Amino acid sequence: LMPRALQVAIEEDVDFRKGLPRDYMDVMGIANSDIDNPQRKVFLRKIQQLMTKLISYAPVDSACDQLSKHYIHDSLPPVLSEAEKSCSVHGDGERWEKSKNCVVGTAEMEPDTQIKIIRKGVLRLLTEDDDVRIYHSLDNSRLYHGSDPQYIEISAEAGPAVEYLLHSYPEYVAVDSLPLGTLDEKIAIASILYDHGLLLTSEPLDPIDDEESSGEPDNC
Repeated sequence: LMPRALQVAIEEDVDFRKGLPRDYMDVMGIANSDIDNPQRKVFLRKIQQLMTKLISYAPVDSACDQLSKHYIHDSLPPVLSEAEKSCSVHGDGERWEKSKNCVVGTAEMEPDTQIKIIRKGVLRLLTEDDDVRIYHSLDNSRLYHGSDPQYIEISAEAGPAVEYLLHSYPEYVAVDSLPLGTLDEKIAIASILYDHGLLLTSEPLDPIDDEESSGEPDNC
């Protein structure tokens, strides 16, 4: 927090870029600490003003996000119950069925699908390098820091939907209630989070019946 606050202050405030008084070595230091000197008092007062002012440049939320990012990188993936697996991509989900020579188990989000974050503390929404990222612990190695921090990138417009889900936890909310402009956008972000294992649904999603929709049971 403090190095970043000082960096921002130097960039934005000329007071933090001014040089020291030319005679500061004559009035400051241990040898001068007991001397009652007006110039020394001015110097100390200026330091106090700058230190107080520095607080206003402290990016507290950003610093807390970075600490949370480190915590997530330190954490093991969550252990899911069988019921939770069945309501997430961690269950059977979409997979290749060799006997049918096609993908089966494909499921789609609907506007009334009830969803929630899979676990509190397994993901963090951050803005870094002008990108919006969701850091998570789901793919962490059991070896400490055996892999780099894992994240997915989303559009800035989808950020409020992730915030909404974080604030709604542990309650389920409908996909249609996500604060985005169109239904397609709501389903898109919900599907992205679900496909990456970050969401639970209140009930297992019904797989799309490819055979029924295509009318060709032997060729998916």
